Amino acid sequence: MPRLEIWLKEHGLPVDPALVPLMCLQAAFFTPWTAPESTYQVARLTTWLMAIDNVLDAPADVTQGDGTGARVRAWHRVIAGADVSGEDPVEHALADITGGLRQDGRPELVALWRHSMHRTLTGMRRERAAAETVAAGGSLPRLTDYLRHGAWTIGVEQQVTALWALMDDVHGLAPHLPVLRGALRHGAIAIRLLNDLRGHHRERTEGKADALAIGLSAPEAHDRAEVAVEACRRALAPLTAAAYIPAVALERVILWHSRMYHRFDPVRPGNAADIFPPPRKDPKVGMEQEILDAIASGGEYDAMKLAELFDRLEPVDAGLLTGTWKGGGFESASENAVLLAQMKWYGKRFVDSGHVEPLLCLDENGKVFSYEEMGLATLHEVVFRGKPSTAMVYDQLPVIDHFRRITDDVLLCVMDKKGDPTDFYFHLTRVPEHLAFTSR
Repeated sequence: MPRLEIWLKEHGLPVDPALVPLMCLQAAFFTPWTAPESTYQVARLTTWLMAIDNVLDAPADVTQGDGTGARVRAWHRVIAGADVSGEDPVEHALADITGGLRQDGRPELVALWRHSMHRTLTGMRRERAAAETVAAGGSLPRLTDYLRHGAWTIGVEQQVTALWALMDDVHGLAPHLPVLRGALRHGAIAIRLLNDLRGHHRERTEGKADALAIGLSAPEAHDRAEVAVEACRRALAPLTAAAYIPAVALERVILWHSRMYHRFDPVRPGNAADIFPPPRKDPKVGMEQEILDAIASGGEYDAMKLAELFDRLEPVDAGLLTGTWKGGGFESASENAVLLAQMKWYGKRFVDSGHVEPLLCLDENGKVFSYEEMGLATLHEVVFRGKPSTAMVYDQLPVIDHFRRITDDVLLCVMDKKGDPTDFYFHLTRVPEHLAFTSR
């Protein structure tokens, strides 16, 4: 915090110094495993984004002609790698940020960050132009156009891509970028809508367009945001369950901003009207999403509800199962749960129908190995609770595991053990191929 305070003062950025703790706290929350220097760089970026938002929100000064446009063009050039061309303190601060990322970040991911920064400036200029049009008696933008550009300007994309660039080890990010960027898009739209809900009264007095001014009601905006957060987390679930750090970081960014806007307006922390709709007595979160959340958090879940959902879900085929899966239970007290914990059970690996390694476990060094003293397993089609589905039959144990599909990458499973009247429910989450255990 002292470093950021000094940096803010040196550059004279139009940001309230009282917000410095908030900038630092959120940067630390996003990726608590990163080095202090990387966290500081992200906190500087967040502060700069707030500064340019204030600059571009300021009323146009007709005496300066195209002054604002010239400043924005200079910022674009600095992002692209050019030297500082003038005395603009915002430009100098941006040069510090860009130089730090260029020095410490991965070049291919710094390029992704630069692209997101260019989109930020483009979106902010569009927002300013829309406000000027409305002030002159023109029409508001369409909601789809507003959300497309508003997702660029909320700052989430720029924070996330900077974090990715500064991470020590991203395990080959490129193959996962389509999923990550799709989830990031959902998350940014959600945060834009929550920002609009929290700051609507302030932005209305400032003459700015937002989703509510364009026509969404507060409950509609809130529901859209909730759906978008769920879509983001659902897309990330296979990666976050495997502790894939870029996905975990993205989820933490979205959760931080979502929870923050539910509580206060960071631009005016102590002076924000609350137009968030009251909590629903019957929330629209389905049981599938509740279970996905329980899996992601390692939480427990009621066995009767698991049985209800299991019977509603679709069966799986052998092709879907191929690969390595990380497992976990929904409780820790039963005999089966205790036994698996003692074995340090990790998950299962399905090579093909005739070769299944059902007991992947962790050794003393945390490495995954196939525990085969209880034998292997094979896949067969079995009718269970009225549905034919691929099931896993142990070679040497009186146990059959049955699977139902929550998503292509997350399964709800039940162990049917001879002589045990109580079903043991567990879950499997697909491990990305490049992170998967390789059999000896």
